[in-house]
Amino acid sequence: MKISSINKALCIAGIVTIPAFASAEQNIDEENVERIEVTGSRIKRAEMESASPVTVIDAAEISMSGISNVENLLQEMSFSAGVAGNATNAYWTSGGYGTAQVNLRGLGIKRTLVLFNGRRVVGGGTGANSSVDLNMIPTSMIERIEVLKDGASAIYGADAVAGVVNIITKKEFDGAELSVKAGITDEDDGENQDVSLTLGGNFDRGNAVLSLSYTNTEAVRQSDRVDCPKFGDENGEFHCFGSSTTVGGRALLADGRGVQFNQDPNGDGDFFEDYDSEKHGFDYFPYLNAVSPMERINISSFVNYELNDSINLFTEAMYTKRKGEQIVTPRRLTGVQVAADFLYNPTGQDLELNSRRNVELGAPFFFQETDTIRIVLGLEGEFTNGWYWDVAYNYGRNTGTDGWTFDIDPAAAAQTLDDSICTYDNSNGIPCGDWFGIDELSPEVIDHVKYRREGTGGNEMRTWTVNIGGDLFDLPAGTLAFAAGAERRWEDGWRDPDSTVLRNGQEDAISGSFDVTEAYVELSVPLLADLPLVQNLTAEMAARYSDYSTVGDETTYKLGITWQVYDGLMIRGVKSTAFRAPVITELFGGTNGENLRTIDPCENASGTIAANCLADGVPADFLQDGTTVLTNVGGNPELGAESADTTTVGIVWEPQLVEGLSTTLDYFNIEIEDSITSVNGSDSLKLCYEDPAGNADFCDTFTRHPVTRQINELNQRPVNAAVEKVSGVDFNIVYKFDMFGLSAKTNLDITRLLDHESKPFAGQPTIDKVGFITEDQGSYTEWRSNFNVTLAADDWSATYSLRYIGEADDVNGGDFDPQGKSVDAIFYSDIQAGYQVNDALHLSAGIDNLFDEAAPYLTSWNDANTDVMTYDLLGRRGFVKATYRF
Repeated sequence: MKISSINKALCIAGIVTIPAFASAEQNIDEENVERIEVTGSRIKRAEMESASPVTVIDAAEISMSGISNVENLLQEMSFSAGVAGNATNAYWTSGGYGTAQVNLRGLGIKRTLVLFNGRRVVGGGTGANSSVDLNMIPTSMIERIEVLKDGASAIYGADAVAGVVNIITKKEFDGAELSVKAGITDEDDGENQDVSLTLGGNFDRGNAVLSLSYTNTEAVRQSDRVDCPKFGDENGEFHCFGSSTTVGGRALLADGRGVQFNQDPNGDGDFFEDYDSEKHGFDYFPYLNAVSPMERINISSFVNYELNDSINLFTEAMYTKRKGEQIVTPRRLTGVQVAADFLYNPTGQDLELNSRRNVELGAPFFFQETDTIRIVLGLEGEFTNGWYWDVAYNYGRNTGTDGWTFDIDPAAAAQTLDDSICTYDNSNGIPCGDWFGIDELSPEVIDHVKYRREGTGGNEMRTWTVNIGGDLFDLPAGTLAFAAGAERRWEDGWRDPDSTVLRNGQEDAISGSFDVTEAYVELSVPLLADLPLVQNLTAEMAARYSDYSTVGDETTYKLGITWQVYDGLMIRGVKSTAFRAPVITELFGGTNGENLRTIDPCENASGTIAANCLADGVPADFLQDGTTVLTNVGGNPELGAESADTTTVGIVWEPQLVEGLSTTLDYFNIEIEDSITSVNGSDSLKLCYEDPAGNADFCDTFTRHPVTRQINELNQRPVNAAVEKVSGVDFNIVYKFDMFGLSAKTNLDITRLLDHESKPFAGQPTIDKVGFITEDQGSYTEWRSNFNVTLAADDWSATYSLRYIGEADDVNGGDFDPQGKSVDAIFYSDIQAGYQVNDALHLSAGIDNLFDEAAPYLTSWNDANTDVMTYDLLGRRGFVKATYRF
């Protein structure tokens, strides 16, 4: 059955469908519709009616959008929230640089299950990673993406708490197709190229497909889009500020003074003066990416071979290599004690070298290289009674290397500041160093402290699955259908940090594994049919038993109802339970120190927070040094599974008086208990100073410097403590019609987020994210929407797309900067067009952010003074694409 048939069936069934951009000539053979499996159920159906809401994005839309990464498309949909991957994130995140993920409902990447042709995929990254890297999947091979917006643990097992993304590839292809795409921004940067070649052919008993693809995306610096980080003063004027890790270095003297050493390359090498953050701050902005560069090569093959009339052999093989390299700020040296009589110490006092930005070493690059393979071998067939079955082995392995082109060994640097160890003439190979002022370091000192930092790691998954399904017997209202199956899965993850990093205790090795045994059964039970106001009423029931070697056994359930009132009206609903077992990093991850974005609430504090800060010894005029805090993250072997209750209720209406019109309205509610969470640093600090007694747990997570009162360390580890709740409403309307001899289609998706709450610990206050933009977790605006209108003729089509992001407030207030405490609603417009030159050649082009809408300004210390995880920092950009079939 052609994909056009699938789209037609989806609309008839009332499942939310994103518009296709294929030619208007799409013929539907409704007399010979085969049974197919739809995401959300293992039962194959002739009609795609489902109790669960599903969004389908087809190959034509992906092609016309000009995207190089599935993540970008999914994160722009109204059902997404928060942050997923980090192509636009300048800092290290739990997924690792360059990885691409999806975050349904803003519940986190770990709670969205990603499948590939209905089967699990190995985690991707550079070691012990917890989610699939969507980079590994070539867009040229995608037939469609089905997004199940409902908990589905009873069908697919753990992780399907927020929903499921099922990426389905082209199984059959005959001929050869070459596709070439190039894009660039209005600023003549951000160049990207895609080249793919697909070869396929039929033989006597089957079909084979081979795909080769190459993708390259160039970097864009944030400093090329925004002048500098800005904050408002009392008069509403803006000024730039710099990092407190300064060129030349700053220190805390024994007499309590904070001083800055010489920053003038031609100045007095022994000069120092009182530290002034505005005068001495380091301009770090040129070292942050708006887009991180990435290069990817993929080879994929799919073979189907008919062993006999009832048994088919199928194979899937995929290899992906991904390389990335991002600029990093010059390395820093912090917290080293230096004696007053050290020869190079110009102050005459004992001191603590607080923070020095070592520009003499240059700016390193953070690099990563990953290799991912996936092999599926299986058999599928049909018994004489019509029951279908399949058995498959699924193997995936991901290995990676990452690090800095160079880093500073802090232990070696400390040696060069202790003349009981180092020598001023370098006679013992450990030279004493002049770290006081710019350009004072000798080549020998630089060589002693500088090293290439490199860590390795990987993930491995092995899975056996068996499924069977079919019709059991007839009931008065129809046929009772079933599906059942079992799965046995093993997963391993490891991470081996650089030896110097290990020696200095900056990061611990990770090694862990688990195995799981699962079995499920699913029933489709027709209850009533052919009655007044009940054309048919069907119950969908499922149960799944899962036994994990780490957290024990769990059983999940699903009960769904589809009530077809009459031909144009259906009411549907699902009540289900879900769970998520902790991943390897959450269980076995050792301590890893990361400089994470953190806001100290004691700066510009007022009211209760100000009083509690003073009581903690933080002065009223306190200013936070920089925007990041050293945060210890890691695992917790005592974690258990988290559980969830999910509810969706919806209505599907296709008014018979308006041909081509279909609408859906769905309410969703997800409540998670024993949530595996680690409260981010900013929230931990804020909760502590709001109520030090009631929130004592948070006050134990950090320490302050005894003199400066700066936060010098913060701990952030996962626990089973939180209760989370997300609810909202999805609305979709699709209208197909003819106009002036053209085929037209409009599609509108709207999501209204009602609740997005979490309670970190019992008895603690509830954190509500609805209507807020966070400093490091993305946006949770109340309203998001996508609108598309497509016009198509026999040989051309054109689409206009409008993306809406509603107004929101800065989670950190903005009393000291009213101009940035909230942002207005914003619209992004895209246009695409395609032309079929002849039977072989198709040309397309598009412009994203057509009106060059600028990202809104925020008070919080976000990158580029905006939420780069939500808003478009690149500006207007375009692409051209040519596809040749031969």
